[in-house]
Amino acid sequence: MKKKLIYSFILIAGLSLAACGGKGKTAESSSSSKNTEKTSQTSKSTSTSTTKSSTSESTTKTSTSSTETKTSESNSAVKTESNTPAKQADTVLNQLNTAFSTTHLPQAILTSRTAEYLTAATTSAADQANFRILYYAETSPIEVNDLAVNDLQPIASFEKKTYASNEAAASAVNQIIDNGGNPIDLGYGITGHQQGAAGSTFLSWQEGNWSLVVRASNINGEVAEPVAKETVAYLETAMLPAPQTVGQISLTASTSDSYQTNSVVWQEGAVVYTIQHFDPLQALKMAVSTNQ
Repeated sequence: MKKKLIYSFILIAGLSLAACGGKGKTAESSSSSKNTEKTSQTSKSTSTSTTKSSTSESTTKTSTSSTETKTSESNSAVKTESNTPAKQADTVLNQLNTAFSTTHLPQAILTSRTAEYLTAATTSAADQANFRILYYAETSPIEVNDLAVNDLQPIASFEKKTYASNEAAASAVNQIIDNGGNPIDLGYGITGHQQGAAGSTFLSWQEGNWSLVVRASNINGEVAEPVAKETVAYLETAMLPAPQTVGQISLTASTSDSYQTNSVVWQEGAVVYTIQHFDPLQALKMAVSTNQ
């Protein structure tokens, strides 16, 4: 009987120990689970922090890139603004005046129909007695005598040519005096004479030593009179260079991009000056500007 009691006591004690051991394991498991959760949370926190940091860096880089782009655009704008069409024209004209300092060069070349930036190409400045200048109007500044102008179309030209004698120079002007045809009142007491030939109409008149003619194409339905009257009105307020003997102005009523369309030619001793421009009135203004 005592043995049975002892065995029962031992069995109960064993069961109690087993139960305690199970609870310990459960607690350990619970603790381990909690640690795992904490680790997971820490990992999530770290991941979130890393993501935020990465986003912040990306934002910073984007902001920096944007700032750099704006700075670049700003510098480009400043560079463009620093060389305005007016400054470019002054630079070109001053450079030409310095290169050909013995001659009064034209100072008015551009028109409202041309691009804004003036440039030019010249023959050698070593020969001050004989040289030629081609003028260009472009959308961006180009230096004088830059090779880029070889592919561009001139809007005007100025030429100085020296002959062996005054007589040879006067002959080279090719002055035309024609008082035939129908008289046309051009205003300001000036009468022109108009006649047709070879599909064109020619309206001619004289002012001092200058002989002037305006050509109009009958085929294209052009009329010479408006250009002639505009010319007379302009010359009432502007002074052309005075030819020593002869001068010839040949204009056209046509609209053309060719700079050789209109010409102003005059003699000073053994020298002949020739101005050409695609615009008839601007050809006159170029000639007048040589007096400046």
